[in-house]
Amino acid sequence: MYAALVGLVLFFILFGRINKEPFRQKDYYHQSLAHLDSIHQAFTLQQNDTLQAGWSRQNITPPDPVNLMGYGFKGDYEQVHDSLFVRTVIFSDGVQRIALVSYDLMMVHPSLVAAVQQAIEHTTLSIDHIYYTAIHTHHGYGGWATGLSGKIIAGGYDAALVQMIVHKTLKSLEEATHTAAPVAIGYQQYSLPSLLSNRLVKQGKEDSLLRVVELRKKSGETGLICAFAAHATYLPSKSKDLSADYPGTLINRLEADTTVDFALFAAGAVGSHSPVKSNPFSYDSLAHYAEQMAQPVLKNLRHPPLTFTKKLVYHSLPVALGEPQLKISDAWRVRPWLFNLFFGKLHPSITLLQVGEIIFLGYPADFSGLLYEDIQPPPGSQVIITSFNGDYIGYIIPDHYYHYPHAEAREQNWFGPYTGSYFIDLTNRLLRLVSENE
Repeated sequence: MYAALVGLVLFFILFGRINKEPFRQKDYYHQSLAHLDSIHQAFTLQQNDTLQAGWSRQNITPPDPVNLMGYGFKGDYEQVHDSLFVRTVIFSDGVQRIALVSYDLMMVHPSLVAAVQQAIEHTTLSIDHIYYTAIHTHHGYGGWATGLSGKIIAGGYDAALVQMIVHKTLKSLEEATHTAAPVAIGYQQYSLPSLLSNRLVKQGKEDSLLRVVELRKKSGETGLICAFAAHATYLPSKSKDLSADYPGTLINRLEADTTVDFALFAAGAVGSHSPVKSNPFSYDSLAHYAEQMAQPVLKNLRHPPLTFTKKLVYHSLPVALGEPQLKISDAWRVRPWLFNLFFGKLHPSITLLQVGEIIFLGYPADFSGLLYEDIQPPPGSQVIITSFNGDYIGYIIPDHYYHYPHAEAREQNWFGPYTGSYFIDLTNRLLRLVSENE
């Protein structure tokens, strides 16, 4: 009897009921609206010089094997199949300088962001803002995350490894800055439904568009920014190769073409989407998968109308959060104190980078492509969603799938039943703010 009583008390110490009150009734929602209002009051759209852009890549492959990051803890990688990079595009309008930085890693952790930002402060680099993203490879490496969760999930924090990544990031930023020149900009999208599937809802809707931004200097040099929603999980989970998965193969294929000087990949709305793989796996099948993505891009390169622009906008909207609600069942969650002990305090944001009529939206999560249709872009603009913008709060999925018996709705959905509609609400308010101030 005493054992049962102790067990019951322990249960209620560790676990509590899921709170299903609508987010609009919560203080954290009004805190985020206050943050949005602050952005609104400070908003000034400047039309400065014609937009310039420069780009650079730096190899961030470790000199010696380190912990693989993805599919749980598997120890050190055994061989390097393809090198990992940090890739940077610098945008400048003569007044502000904004960088888009993508890492060939699973995600961009706050510890890495903090290290990069601190290092920049000790240089002469003049970077006003950085828009972060990653390719989300499940065969990259860890070693860049502090705290208990970082130790368990990413193998801890390797200061020397992080310093190497930071050094290469700074070098990439510097080189991109020095190569900046006026660019014309174009946008294309390609529907590739055969290359991905909806893993949350079988035969459900999909975000099957490969979105591509083309940047062309007067010299003819051409850079590409690509985003696609399939998880970078083409390699089998048992493989211990270090690899950038299909995004790296795609980028290598594009840059091998004489018409492309530089390419960057960003994980799109990868929540709920998996790549459709050839069976059995081989690196030849991976190359074929990437080739199917590369062909329409290369075929239509230089065909879309490219225009010069003076419009360059960046915003970071801090998102206040309610109590974490990591589910253990449909009705019960882990207590917030236990969640915070493991993951630490989270400080997420929605990041927005507007280049001409193209708007990049960055999220601190695996953002579900099923939410794309709920986003309301300003008339005449194109929206490109990217995940992993420098913090991480789990998965953001549509509310009506919250009860599903799937990992995205259970242990990977950290903040309750209305996270999807909450982020969509804030996103559309931010987009309206941008539209109203043009």
